[in-house]
Order: sequence, then structure tokens, then C-alpha cells
Amino acid sequence: MEAHAPDNASTATASAPRDGLSSMSYMCIAVVVAGLERSIAWYGRVLGFTESARIRIDGANVALLEGCGTLLEFLQYDERSVTTVPSLFAEPPEHLRPVGNKFLVFKVNDLDNASDQLEAKGVPIIWRDKTLAPGIRSTAIRDMDGNFVHIIDHTS
Repeated sequence: MEAHAPDNASTATASAPRDGLSSMSYMCIAVVVAGLERSIAWYGRVLGFTESARIRIDGANVALLEGCGTLLEFLQYDERSVTTVPSLFAEPPEHLRPVGNKFLVFKVNDLDNASDQLEAKGVPIIWRDKTLAPGIRSTAIRDMDGNFVHIIDHTS
């Protein structure tokens, strides 16, 4: 008669919840900002975000903002010595040359109205109501640190 190992180990492994990459979902984008209070105020005034949390990490203060169905994480380095890489902030189409993040993108149902609201708030417009592809129009702006923010109207 053969000896069999108890089935407990394989049963426990098989019934354990599956975590790791299979449980991954989008959470937020993190952006280093020159001034935390200024960024919180701009994203609140212009795009309707509200501060949901403030935390401290080694070397920086962090604010979490909620709005538009997502979170933004703003980080401000303690010494406020934020530098920029000029090629990352080039005017379109030259902004596409460097590898890296390009736009914070939001979707709206009415691009014309959203663009009017941005103009009424005094936000500088990079382009307005530009057709990117059939059924996809956009308005692009910059935040107070020069980061690109893209407002998309996707009609199919």
C-alpha cells in the first residue's frame, strides 16, 4: 500500500484567494508639483477636484485629490527645488519627441461647453476642438506647472 501525503496543502493553496497581478486595477497618477497648495487650488477651481487626504512621506508632502472618477496624487519635495526638462514641456507637436508621460486625459460629453468653461476660467488653451481621429475631438490646456491636460470628447 502506497503512502499518500495529506491533501491539506494542495487544498489550502487551491482555495486561497488569487492576488497579485490578476487583482491589479488603476488607482491614480502621481505628479511632482512646484507648489502643493497652488496645485490643489488650480485643480479644484479649474477641474473640480477636492482634496481627500494629506500624508507625509520621506522628503515630501503628498496630497490626494478626488474628481472626474479618479485620484490625483501630488507630491511636493521638501526643499521646493523642482526642476523641469524643457523637452517634456515643448509646444506640440515637438512634445512628442521625448519618451515619457505626455497628457493627463479626461473625457467629457460636451467638448464645446467644457472648452467654453475653461476659457471663462482664464485657462490658456493650447488647442481647442481639434479633431484627432474620426469621432475624437479634443481641447488641450496646461496646468500651472506647464503639464499638459487633455479634454477628450469621444463620440462613436
